[in-house]
Amino acid sequence: MNFFTNEAMGIGNSGVEHAEFYRAKLFKRVDLPYKFLFTNLVEDLHEAMDKWNLKPNEVINMWEYFVFGNDYALYGLQKRVKPNQSVIVDNTHTNRLIHSVTSSGMRVVKHLIKYPNPDKPGTLLVSVQRIEIFDKDSGQKKAAYEVLKKHKNSVITNIHLFNQPDGAHIFFDNEIQLRRYFFNRVSRLFDGQNVFVIDRGEASEVALMTHRESSDKLIAVIHADHLSDRADPKNPFWNNYYEYELSHLDELDAVVVATKMQRNDLLIDFPAETDKVKAIPVGGIDTRVVSKKRNQVGTPLRLITMSRLAAEKHIDLITRAVIRLHDAGIQILFDIYGGGGEYAKIAKIIKEANAEGYIALKGQTNHPADAYLKYDAFISASFSEGFGLTYVEALNSGLPVVTFDARFGAQELIKDGENGFLLDFKRGDDEFDVEQLIKGIRRLQKANYSALQANIKNYLQPYQEQKIAEQWRKLIDEL
Repeated sequence: MNFFTNEAMGIGNSGVEHAEFYRAKLFKRVDLPYKFLFTNLVEDLHEAMDKWNLKPNEVINMWEYFVFGNDYALYGLQKRVKPNQSVIVDNTHTNRLIHSVTSSGMRVVKHLIKYPNPDKPGTLLVSVQRIEIFDKDSGQKKAAYEVLKKHKNSVITNIHLFNQPDGAHIFFDNEIQLRRYFFNRVSRLFDGQNVFVIDRGEASEVALMTHRESSDKLIAVIHADHLSDRADPKNPFWNNYYEYELSHLDELDAVVVATKMQRNDLLIDFPAETDKVKAIPVGGIDTRVVSKKRNQVGTPLRLITMSRLAAEKHIDLITRAVIRLHDAGIQILFDIYGGGGEYAKIAKIIKEANAEGYIALKGQTNHPADAYLKYDAFISASFSEGFGLTYVEALNSGLPVVTFDARFGAQELIKDGENGFLLDFKRGDDEFDVEQLIKGIRRLQKANYSALQANIKNYLQPYQEQKIAEQWRKLIDEL
């Protein structure tokens, strides 16, 4: 079995989850079995699975496994219940207990604590201190653990599993020990050699790289730039999401990056690992370009971006660039698809500029291919993209891409002036970056649009889904 190892998924997901969804699609094409493994307690997991069309037998959640056992892991959740929640509030109007029943049939009890806010003296915070998990139908307690605040993050400790096989009561001091136990249990359930594809989670990396089952194979997937800044030759800094696995390469059987450029860059630091480091695109296209032919950009010019609304995506910079162009008399529309923490900030910029008539926050969509066909070009302001799945989706719809000249996806997928436009950027200099985005949009307006579209098909040839699926099959077979 091939396990895609991650911490969580939800109604709104990052590029890591979408990369996993694409990989599952590719594995199906070449008859490679797979399961998604999620290690966090996700109370709306099955609602999210419905949204993203994941089947019950494709997913194993660690906490649901501890509640429902081996049959759940082998065959998936067999029944759903109506979720509900109740809250117990004390006489200071503070939440003290939250009782939840998930649609999977877990009963989750969260005990909350009130404590002084270390960052704002005189104020109090309320957070979860302890969690208990029960099987709703049997009433049996299955798990309990404490939540500790540590450097503004949370860690779990004093973890108890109750009523496990043969009635066992098992204790773990920390989550690494717990995840190692979970991975080993799952591995033993499936016959033959198992491959764990690690997509996210340092605790999972540590758990899998130490005391793993002897026949298991490990693949680490690097979804973003592995360095903070290669341009600083004296001290480029590792991206801390990948520091552990890159400092323990001897424990891995393969490392997968999304572009040839990133593979070559990684081998600068690890020249002896040419056989271990593989370049396999995150996702691809079917054998045809699904596009709407246009001879020129429309009036108004219609731009789209599709992204998590996260600070590192810099959607606010695009918004400001579009506002300036509109104020300069350019007829332009800009639609923003996605959700995330920057929504309020972007909405405020739109409102303050009275730009609601030509800039819209469209929310999330499960049908990006349909959305792209309504626009003239795709625009991005990310300073780093390990691949840029949305670039491929947009190109597949016949849209040229306007984006920063960033490592690695933009540089590998976009050829300046041929299928899009690559722009200089300066970290920390918003004014410069906004002007560059304006420059890129103006270049798009003046370009030979039909020539841009004609080039797109040729550049997409290496990214056909069948070719990428075969690359994965070859790697798995080699392992």
